[in-house]
Amino acid sequence: MKKFFIIVNMDKELAVETKNSIVSFLSSYGNDVSCSVWEGEPQRKYELPEGTDCIITIGGDGTLIQAARATVSTGIPVIGINRGHMGYLTQLTGEEDIEPAILRLINDDFMTDERMMLKASIFQQGKRSYKDVALNEVLLTRHDSIRTMHFSVYVNDVFLNSYSADGLIISTPTGSTAYSLSAGGPIAEPKAKLMIMTPICSHTINGRSLVLSPEDKIKVVVGSQKQLVACDGDSVFYLNDGDEIHVSRSKYVTRLVKLKEESFLETLRDKMNFV
Repeated sequence: MKKFFIIVNMDKELAVETKNSIVSFLSSYGNDVSCSVWEGEPQRKYELPEGTDCIITIGGDGTLIQAARATVSTGIPVIGINRGHMGYLTQLTGEEDIEPAILRLINDDFMTDERMMLKASIFQQGKRSYKDVALNEVLLTRHDSIRTMHFSVYVNDVFLNSYSADGLIISTPTGSTAYSLSAGGPIAEPKAKLMIMTPICSHTINGRSLVLSPEDKIKVVVGSQKQLVACDGDSVFYLNDGDEIHVSRSKYVTRLVKLKEESFLETLRDKMNFV
């Protein structure tokens, strides 16, 4: 790798210092290695310099996820440097680890993990009004109301159930350790190919999580007002009664840089105190 694009979350402590250190290190390789830096507001799409080999994010998991979504069509691998809290997806935390890791990238000494993504579309009166992708989850939740939500779920156009709940999470394996886990969903191996559907605080005894095939197609029909959809906590779209949310596997994947062979269970133990 010779050409890097660095995305910096300026709200994170020590993010600027980390960026300066990386830029200085890359500059020491002269004209053979170069980088561009983005320090502005998060973008829906980044205009990457031609020939970019790798995207480096400095922040937390949210910064990495936002960058992955905003560069999804490029297929360029992403590596995250944690300047946030848990840093479950980010590869690097300690300052002493950064330069050796960057050197390995320059020397093409790395692997990549391909992570499944979801695509979400909103149809209003038969016409698509919204579309986006998600690395973690597609969330149906309420806004401006404390009332219970009502919605119906179909899988492959077959009616599954009507729910009274506080929302619905449709998660990838990567997202199984995020909001879905907090709502009682199962943990999935992140490279698996599946979808997890978890109602939030369902008011029925059959409101369990459901693990679905990656080829399944989920349709959610909104049955009450004051609801919205968000992909990875971003890209919010407000819904009307009768709107349809269609969720399925995306043709795009996120390619995460991997610098060592660490098992999924080791990551759970080390970063989540999983027992």
